[in-house]
Amino acid sequence: MNIRMPAEWEKQDGVLLAWPHQDSDWEQHLDVVEPVFQRLATEISRFERVLIVAPDTERVRTQLARTDADLTRIRLYAIPTNDTWSRDFGAITVRRDGAPVLLDFGFNGWGLKFAAHYDNQVNQALAKAGAFGPCSLEIPGLILEGGSLESDGRGTLLTTAECLLNPNRNPHLSRPEIETRLRALLGFDRFLWLENGYL
Repeated sequence: MNIRMPAEWEKQDGVLLAWPHQDSDWEQHLDVVEPVFQRLATEISRFERVLIVAPDTERVRTQLARTDADLTRIRLYAIPTNDTWSRDFGAITVRRDGAPVLLDFGFNGWGLKFAAHYDNQVNQALAKAGAFGPCSLEIPGLILEGGSLESDGRGTLLTTAECLLNPNRNPHLSRPEIETRLRALLGFDRFLWLENGYL
């Protein structure tokens, strides 16, 4: 079986945004951050689909109606979230024998630093709502953040030891064991570990 995680710059059909809200870390700054998200959704909708999860979709719909967003490309889903960094908890797409498969890794709020109970339910809720179409959604049983993975689309993973090897993520797995799991799940055969700092 041929498994490959696409590179950042490859063609995609959509972007997932988690809208900021009063119960998120943006509570005190909604007046500043919501216009940024409006602009993001507007610009992305010029080129591809935008899936937006938010606890209050009517609020988002009202805001987007005042922009020049392509509303035919925007889908709103009433799903609660803890945070807005959907790259860390959103599904990760791989291609198996050319067909897309979505992987729903566990997200534990950056090593149990923050609540993530809603974020961990987003992918399942989107799948149930039909947001992913015919793509299957699988749960690999590994804790990671999507933002800790950088792929060149040709089998190379750039990641940080701080994230994947931290005892507050997968304490029972060694570096070789995590590499074996990521090789099987994402198709990587070269691993570049950054030992200091953050990606």
